[in-house]
Parts: sequence; C-alpha cells; structure tokens
Amino acid sequence: MSYKIKTNEISSAVGDLLYQYSADIQYDVIKETDEAADKLLKLIKNQSPVDWRKVKRRGKYKRSWKVKTTQDTFAVYEKTVYASGKEYRLTHLLEFGHKTRSGGRTKPQSHIKPAADRITSEYVNEIKEIVRRSARQGGGKRTYKRRSDTT
Repeated sequence: MSYKIKTNEISSAVGDLLYQYSADIQYDVIKETDEAADKLLKLIKNQSPVDWRKVKRRGKYKRSWKVKTTQDTFAVYEKTVYASGKEYRLTHLLEFGHKTRSGGRTKPQSHIKPAADRITSEYVNEIKEIVRRSARQGGGKRTYKRRSDTT
C-alpha cells in the first residue's frame, strides 16, 4: 500500500495509520476478553463444589457466579467474574479451607485458581496471536473514524 503525501502531512498520516492499527487490535482484544470471561465463568461453575446434604443450599454457591464489565474506556476494557449475593463469603473458605467448630480443619476445595490459571494462559496466547495476525495482515484493515471526525 503506498501513499502520496506532502512533507508537512507526514505526522498526521502516520498518526492515522497507527490509529487504525491500534483500533484493529483493540476490537479483537475486546472480543477475546468477552470470550475468556465467559469461558472462565463456565469453568468455575462446573468446578464449584455443591453440598447436597443440606437441602436449603443445593447449588446456591454454584449458581451465584456472574460476570460483569467493570471498566470500559478507550484505554482499558475489564471484565470481572465474581460470586454474587451472600455467597461471595464462601469463596475464600472453600478455596483455602477453614477451621471447624470442633477444632479441626476442612480440606481446601480449590476450584477458582486452577480455572483462572488455565484461562489466563490461553488468553495471553490468544492476545499474542491477535497482534501477530494483525501485523501479518498489515494492520488497519478495518475502517474506523476518530471521535473528533464524527462530531
């Protein structure tokens, strides 16, 4: 791809190309972040312990897991997977074990950390692939308008 530009327009031309390249990557990263958060939610739900002996609590902890967007700005896009309601109090106790009333300790039921480690490694590899793929394709294939151009 070649451009004919004047010398006084070089900075704006390079800026536009870099903007298109970063917007290209940003779009794919947001999509991958959504997919990774959903995968993590499913994995934690599947691995969450369920106490079937207590009739009142059947799977309440497992069903309490949710995902929400915590930050969505131009520079930062963040999703959080969390246990909602009163069930958030159980996460630490189940993950690391705790003391019982009789003085003993419960066995830890690690279900959050293994799922997070697995999804994090997959997520990092996929982000690296997105950057490589965009660089191979020349970047900036999608057309985006700057916010200042739309007003």
